[in-house]
Amino acid sequence: MIRNRHGNNIPVCGKWIALIFLFIATVLQAQDDQTKSRSQFLFPEFMSCQVKMKTGIVNHVTANYNTLSEKMVFLKDSTPQDMTVTTFVDTIAFSDRQFVPFKEVFYEVLVNAPVSLFIQHMSNLIDPGQPSGYGGRSNTSAIDRVSIMQSDNHFYNMPIPDKYNIVPSLVFWIRKDHQMFSFLNKRQLLKIFPERANEINEFILRNRLKTDNRDDMIKLIEYYNSL
Repeated sequence: MIRNRHGNNIPVCGKWIALIFLFIATVLQAQDDQTKSRSQFLFPEFMSCQVKMKTGIVNHVTANYNTLSEKMVFLKDSTPQDMTVTTFVDTIAFSDRQFVPFKEVFYEVLVNAPVSLFIQHMSNLIDPGQPSGYGGRSNTSAIDRVSIMQSDNHFYNMPIPDKYNIVPSLVFWIRKDHQMFSFLNKRQLLKIFPERANEINEFILRNRLKTDNRDDMIKLIEYYNSL
């Protein structure tokens, strides 16, 4: 029972109660989805990880990966700090996920074999858009505005302004014959393997693989290494 503004009891049927709870759940879910979509970090929270140095020394830190700045970020006295020197780092392991440095950024290792597969986790910061005439708005990449959000070595490690969106952008890399190759589509992928292009293309078609799918590309590179 609920009361109206005069204090009288009003019966509420089960259907209306269910609708009220459904509405609350939808709002909470929307808020949660918005928070997730606006996250600049790869993982939902900072996690314990092992930092293996090239000297063999292993350090344990709490860290996360910033997909906007492409920096490994660790907590120092509860403050996010960019890992600015990666020269001596061999591997960073979050549970069963491993990352290796490439110049100043890190790639995740998907397949570690004679022909290896990596993924570069990136994101684009999209501004809320400017009026484009006739009541519309034009969304443009705000990457050219990153200088606004830099502060010492805390590059992007701060809340994203309201209405800005973070859009993931992934790039796969293949290491073959000691060279690194990136690809965005099947045509580019097949050029990396000219000696096996027909077999790889047949495998892709037969298994309906997509070149932007993580699991599909792992399956493909494992297949290539088995040939």
